[in-house]
Amino acid sequence: IANTSHPIVLFLDNLQWADVASLDLIHALCNDTDSKSFLFIGCYRDNEVDERHPLSKFLDQMEKKKSATITKIAATKMSKE
Repeated sequence: IANTSHPIVLFLDNLQWADVASLDLIHALCNDTDSKSFLFIGCYRDNEVDERHPLSKFLDQMEKKKSATITKIAATKMSKE
């Protein structure tokens, strides 16, 4: 679907609520070797995800297989200053 003339960025928030089928779909999209112009950005609340959570298993699998580049950015509480 994505190509150099029509890149796609998919942003999904609240991945802590994603089911296994949704994570499988994300995995398939991120591992599509024909699509070099696809960027997936996902956010989740790390205080709601432990090591048994499907999202943790998904991220571990992606990192072990090196099937995608994963960059983790931890956001802290923001102040008004």
